Amino acid sequence: MDTRAMFTNLLAAEWMKISRRPMALLLLGIFLALTALQQTLWFLVVALQEGTFSSSNVTFTILSEAAIEQVKRQLSLPGVFGAMLSAINGTGGILAIILTAGFFGSDFNWGTLRVLLTRAPHRGIYLLAKLAALQLALLVAMVITIVVGTLLSLMFGSILGLSQQIDAIAFLLLPVGMLRALLVMLPYTLIAAASAIVGRSVIAGVGGGLIFLAFDVSAGSLNTIGAVDPLIRALVNLLLQPNINRLIVDNSQMFGLNQSVLTPALDLNLLPSSWQAIGLIVIYSAIFGYSAYRTLSRQDIGGAN
Repeated sequence: MDTRAMFTNLLAAEWMKISRRPMALLLLGIFLALTALQQTLWFLVVALQEGTFSSSNVTFTILSEAAIEQVKRQLSLPGVFGAMLSAINGTGGILAIILTAGFFGSDFNWGTLRVLLTRAPHRGIYLLAKLAALQLALLVAMVITIVVGTLLSLMFGSILGLSQQIDAIAFLLLPVGMLRALLVMLPYTLIAAASAIVGRSVIAGVGGGLIFLAFDVSAGSLNTIGAVDPLIRALVNLLLQPNINRLIVDNSQMFGLNQSVLTPALDLNLLPSSWQAIGLIVIYSAIFGYSAYRTLSRQDIGGAN
């Protein structure tokens, strides 16, 4: 069997596994529920502040006018695209780590890796096919999320009387935003995969991915402190989190949102450039991906753990 046929067969097998895995469907359901809840809460904030449900013009001042304007944009087209992509890179990123750990670690726990490598012994092709299937699954989840978010925005927007701007350019930019969101999640999914391979279990993948995420977010938060020495800030900007924030902000701004209004601690001037962000994320992803391949290629693969 040549390399291309081996990859195609493995990709089809891995896609079937992840698309039918109850864990994947459960995580998607949880994420969609959380996203719908978030949009509903924003809708209620706007409705209460503007007295939508009050016949006596009773209103509640919850947010500033600038913040309310940003929320309205998140609840209408095309701003909802940016809001959904931000949610994907927020809560969705954590769930993607859990999904990746289960996707890779279960092959060790169930003993299926040994059978797969007997039929397709090239471990690099196996790893590549598995990563490709994972990215396809995340892409499908993104499409579903954006569709759900768009439907909610049309419903909430009609109640609040918000204008919907059906902009062809925004729809053309949407694939760019989705690919950027996929890139944002890539290093975290790869570190989860590498951890699952090193620890040969789902738990190792979840633990490694979430511990790295917690450390990265904590260290990267130093960048939000204006009094930090420029040298320290330059070093902090070499971490993943500030570069992740840059791409998330770019996605939001592409659809007319300004995250600094709702997140005052986020100073956009302190973030690295977009090109640096893309370059560093690719470098981190390459390091984590190579670590996963190197570890897998040197392991003795046995039966179920």
